[in-house]
Amino acid sequence: MKRKVWIGILLLCPFLFHCSEKSTIETYHFEPLDSLTFNKELISLGEKLFFDPKLSYNNTISCASCHQPNRAFTDGKKRSIGIHRRSGKRNAPTLWNVKNQDKFMWEGGVKTLELQAIVPLQDTNEMGVLVADLFPKLSDIPYYDSLAHILYDRDFDPFVLTRALGAYQRSLYAENSAFDDWRNRNSLKDSALVRGYEIFTEKLNCVQCHGGKQFTNNALENNGLYSIYKDQGYYMISGDSSDIGKFKVPTLRNIEITAPYMHDGSFQTLEEVVKHYEKGGAKHSNQSELITPFSLSEKERKDLLYFLNSLTDHRFKK
Repeated sequence: MKRKVWIGILLLCPFLFHCSEKSTIETYHFEPLDSLTFNKELISLGEKLFFDPKLSYNNTISCASCHQPNRAFTDGKKRSIGIHRRSGKRNAPTLWNVKNQDKFMWEGGVKTLELQAIVPLQDTNEMGVLVADLFPKLSDIPYYDSLAHILYDRDFDPFVLTRALGAYQRSLYAENSAFDDWRNRNSLKDSALVRGYEIFTEKLNCVQCHGGKQFTNNALENNGLYSIYKDQGYYMISGDSSDIGKFKVPTLRNIEITAPYMHDGSFQTLEEVVKHYEKGGAKHSNQSELITPFSLSEKERKDLLYFLNSLTDHRFKK
């Protein structure tokens, strides 16, 4: 009975998600969902599931297909490709440091990693499988069922799947970049990194949205990308016209290797992103009042880009 109840609830998830799809910034920290959230065996189970294409309808797409470790858990595509080569709706966001976030998906409509795990599974353009059809084949895998009983004393089911995937993603943490080296030791006195950081924080005040250790305030904003939005963002959930074009502010950590940029992958380079903001956006009626035109010299632009590239974790510089 317990399994039937879980499946019934989870089958409703896509409907629920798509009905209604110079500042200091708070860094969010959340209590573990249960005592096993950071358990090594649960994380290992989640990692195994993350890379398993059996989670998709035709056994061809895994979570790692769109969230590749060597690309900071993005895929380098404008929009991700799912089963049957179907194009997804949005750009795949990085998963580094997701444990610090309080909302998920580009429109911010999902509140936990555990619920988020169900969305790509059942999206017909991504993994395209009904949860009710998924577990008969996964439950027959001895490793999954064995760990489910060891960790939770229950059969492998949606509860175990979502907890394991959530635990693995919370283990993906990166704060080991050239910027962190400088911040921790303050060893650089006059460099492009320091100059770029001063432009970012003081001249442009980018920290109002991209502040804190993770360089995001986790808020929903309209960044003036378009004057007319085909993908209407948080409006698809709220139904409030003032939310048209609002998407989650992304982290800037590892931004150097997570191109293309924006929710739809519309910019191929960081230079394009900077120039978009220099122009002051497309003047949508919901555009954030924080986005106004500014001017940078070529040297200032290079310093700003140097700073942004300094946020790349050392593991990706090897």
